[in-house]
Amino acid sequence: MKVRGAELAQTEGPFDGSRPFVDLHIDFPVTFGKYVMGRTPFMEAVARVGHDRYLFHNQRLNALNSLHQKRNDLQRVLRLYYKNKDLFARLCKSHFNEEVISQEPQDLNLALYNVLAKVFFPFSLPNDNANAVELHLRVIRSIASDHKQELDQFIEQTLESGFLKNVQRDCLDVYPDVLQAELALRPALFLDLLDSRDESESEKVALRVSVDDFHSHRELYKNISEVLSRELILVAGVNNLLHRGDHRKFKDVGNKTPRDLDAFADLPYGLKISHLDNCWFPLNENALDNQLRNAIAHHKTDYDEISQLITYYPYREGIRKDRAEAMYFIEFVRKVLEAFREMHRLHHLVKCLLNYRYFIYRPRP
Repeated sequence: MKVRGAELAQTEGPFDGSRPFVDLHIDFPVTFGKYVMGRTPFMEAVARVGHDRYLFHNQRLNALNSLHQKRNDLQRVLRLYYKNKDLFARLCKSHFNEEVISQEPQDLNLALYNVLAKVFFPFSLPNDNANAVELHLRVIRSIASDHKQELDQFIEQTLESGFLKNVQRDCLDVYPDVLQAELALRPALFLDLLDSRDESESEKVALRVSVDDFHSHRELYKNISEVLSRELILVAGVNNLLHRGDHRKFKDVGNKTPRDLDAFADLPYGLKISHLDNCWFPLNENALDNQLRNAIAHHKTDYDEISQLITYYPYREGIRKDRAEAMYFIEFVRKVLEAFREMHRLHHLVKCLLNYRYFIYRPRP
């Protein structure tokens, strides 16, 4: 056990509340405040969200209690997906009860995404992924109806360049690390149950995470953001096809208009969204925090382990650090969760484009 910011205190008799008291819990945000006997984090949680919502949360926690042990199995399955089809199929069956129908790419993909669905459903909101797939398919069908040849050209470019499979690989690399971080993400999952969160400073200070700290998860947030940035290239290609019938053609905004998809790919993460005019995919902008991502990537952050306050410096100030932004660790963990959910929803776009390639697309002779 590691204890930070504490001193050994001599006490007599039962705890009387004269000293700071924290009742730790891995599944719920905890609060610092006056000690009230019996007012545990569990009781606080049920009181805040009600019994029915707690039962929903408890189902996810129970799933995580067993699924987190499968991280190494998941890592092996994802690695073997590219290297050994036979062993991939055997491990899917033995560890995740997922049958691989054949070694055709579409059936390997089906098994892969069924495994991911089984392992990561506790991290998603109900119907989130099903709704995302429905949207992806509806848009792809619309484009195929109106601009089949142009859609095939887009698929051809992403296949010949290796980009589509590389984005898939980038996504798959993230999943084991998300499963590794499940303890810290549990309190963030609990925030799903609140109708509205009081954004006052006192509420932010009160909600804290009992396990891990900022330094343990900063790389995960950065990696998810990098994958999201690459997924936005696919979103842009589909958006251009939908609005202009050409995956390379962006809305003309003057000399800053990307000349094609390659130029868009070279844009900084924070500028990509501005070129997605009337975007078909409802992006969660809270999951796309370019300032936080840049501060983490450039090691411009400070963390107070006692208060769990993260201070970051996202602005270009040379050697100075005058303009700071701040958030508490519970807010950061929530951002990690939201960014992962967005990455996961867009990973379904990769799956749908691959299925288009397997079932519909025919390469030019």
